[in-house]
Amino acid sequence: MNRIIVLDGVKAGAILLIVFIHLYNYLVYHPFTGHHGLIALLSSLALAGFTFVSGYTIYANNSVIRTREEIIRFYRKRVLRVYPLYVVALATFFICFQVLRFFPPLDLSLIEWLINAFCLQVLLAPAFTDPVFTLWFIGFIVLLYLLYPAIIMFSRTTIGTILISGGIFALLAALHLTLNIVDVRLLQYYFFFVAGIVAARSGVTCSRFGAGFRGRGAGIVVVSYAAYGVYLFHMPAFAVAAVIIGRLGLPWYLHDAVMCAVVVPALFAIAYSIQRNYDLRIKTKTGQKN
Repeated sequence: MNRIIVLDGVKAGAILLIVFIHLYNYLVYHPFTGHHGLIALLSSLALAGFTFVSGYTIYANNSVIRTREEIIRFYRKRVLRVYPLYVVALATFFICFQVLRFFPPLDLSLIEWLINAFCLQVLLAPAFTDPVFTLWFIGFIVLLYLLYPAIIMFSRTTIGTILISGGIFALLAALHLTLNIVDVRLLQYYFFFVAGIVAARSGVTCSRFGAGFRGRGAGIVVVSYAAYGVYLFHMPAFAVAAVIIGRLGLPWYLHDAVMCAVVVPALFAIAYSIQRNYDLRIKTKTGQKN
């Protein structure tokens, strides 16, 4: 699939929202105190955007899955792209928030960490575990990837896609209501993934909106490309940076300026480099195009 600048714009906007919403917890001055409703709304919009883009790009790159070999190939590609970096991030969260007790500290059992490690947190919460902060979203996306072949294999039309997706949603909702499993956020964002699939299946490209990004495409693509790495590591990065900068005894405005003007750009630069080098290794070993 050729890059669609509007989708990159949605991802870039979403990750910037997430970053600055969570950075807020590590600043000394809090300009949006008392506006929790607005912050929650912006966070929901960002996650909805991520989920929609995931659904769109998954269908655009995997519109036909019919055989067992194609299912295995799909899962293998998804696991390679998502899981190794996720495990590294999860280990970083464990060290920063459970071992070193950086803010906000965690107190999860070994079983709960293993549930998170196997990306079962969204399926088994809240009865059996609490998802690890922002990493719940990775478990959510992995579950959607697991469900995707079933949605595509048994639907020949857009209506079929919606009906099958609705049946899966009903099953998940029933599990949530009867067994107190399936994190409610899965139900909240599920249909944004389906909407992305439907949009891609219907050939929606948003080319008219894309014209408005001319001349700014390169920066948007860079931010979008770094988004996964930034999402994985921004919380421990902010926690570590806040501890180090806090020990310097800087005035609040210098502390916050360094967090915003130094830590955030460095995070994006490092995440971009990590993602690029990781993707090059994967392509070299597997010959994948995307």
